[in-house]
Amino acid sequence: MSIKRNQRIADSSILICLFVMLLLVSDIRYGHGARVTNILCCSDPKGYYMYLPAVFIYKDIHSVPDVNFQGRTKNEKGESYTKYTCGTAYFYLPFFLCAHLYAHWVHADTSGFSAPYCYGIMLCGVFWAVVGIFFLKTLLLKYFSRSVTWVTMFCLITGTNFFNYATLDIGMSHVYNFTLFAAAVLITDLYYKDPTKGKAMLLGLLLGWIALSRPTNSVMFLFLFLYRVVNKDDLKKRLIFLKEHITDVLIAIPFFIAIWLPQLLYWKAMTGRWVIDSYEGEHFIYWSHPKVLSVLFDTQNGLLLYSPILLFLFWALLRKWKDARTNVWGTSIVFIIITYLFASWWVWWFGGAFGHRCYVDYYPLLVFSLAVTIESIVKLKNLFIKIPVFILILLFCYYSIALSELYMVNGRCFDGPEWRWNWDTWLGLVRSIF
Repeated sequence: MSIKRNQRIADSSILICLFVMLLLVSDIRYGHGARVTNILCCSDPKGYYMYLPAVFIYKDIHSVPDVNFQGRTKNEKGESYTKYTCGTAYFYLPFFLCAHLYAHWVHADTSGFSAPYCYGIMLCGVFWAVVGIFFLKTLLLKYFSRSVTWVTMFCLITGTNFFNYATLDIGMSHVYNFTLFAAAVLITDLYYKDPTKGKAMLLGLLLGWIALSRPTNSVMFLFLFLYRVVNKDDLKKRLIFLKEHITDVLIAIPFFIAIWLPQLLYWKAMTGRWVIDSYEGEHFIYWSHPKVLSVLFDTQNGLLLYSPILLFLFWALLRKWKDARTNVWGTSIVFIIITYLFASWWVWWFGGAFGHRCYVDYYPLLVFSLAVTIESIVKLKNLFIKIPVFILILLFCYYSIALSELYMVNGRCFDGPEWRWNWDTWLGLVRSIF
């Protein structure tokens, strides 16, 4: 018991240190407050955030000043409404309310966009990023050693664009979706081992929240269905399991719907319809010619060019696919589907971003295969292979963080023709980094 207690204390200490480190890095990256209002100055975060000042400050969703809108759309009455759904605003809410009280207390600007509110979002992003890491750590420890788990967490945090979205683009939805995914996989793991109605209700709520935050993320439901399925027998057992627990599925549905109610009411109030296509005019225009290679390798936010450490997960999918921990069916199918979806979107690089930002949501799914690879490396007895591989991992982590710093220095605008690198430019960046 004392050993487990010491391990829990050590894990908690690591998470607390991680929270402090990410918060300090975020504060530094925003110039110790000099640029903190940039968190809500534009882009998607402002669109997600608009629900909160509309309800708690302006107290009227019909009369929010146009100057405060991002992703503005007009209804038939000429009123502005946000195209973004409110899933991310749920995460913001407690931090917004605390910031609002603090702003009143110190007699600061209480419009909802001043420094106290932006610091609230900074604290919110770091907090939920660490909560997501906690969920993922808890899950991995069920199937991997403590050393493999924490090395995998290190690779994920420092070797991918997760670091950027947990410290700089902290108002974006991705670290929050990451946490939702991690929680959903953890609860799914617990439910399959010991199905209860309480877990079914919680899972229904989480799945509804995931779909609300980004409807295309509903693809991950397939991963949960195929979780730890590696052959046809496993698939048959899963179908039988769900049939036997169909009442739990029915119980989960009201909770799935419940978290959507504020959004449905907002759409009804603003447009007269319960459900709308809020991204009207933005479509999947590359269905027949998806930009798959660009999404993965292009200098404009290609996933593997910015987070090359993710290459290791493919080794596990190819060489260790019989290992149930790789979740080979769920991981492979979901990865193919989301890559196709991203590659078919009209702006396949997803605007100003560091790396392909939409994959951050899915890291709790991909991390299993990465952990299997890390475990294989840890178990290597040949030091002439083991040491160079670990050096390569450290170089990948350094490269990703250094590239993220260049992204910040260049004004967070890896977007458009002015950032259409060629490979010579990329090699120049690599030389400057190393």
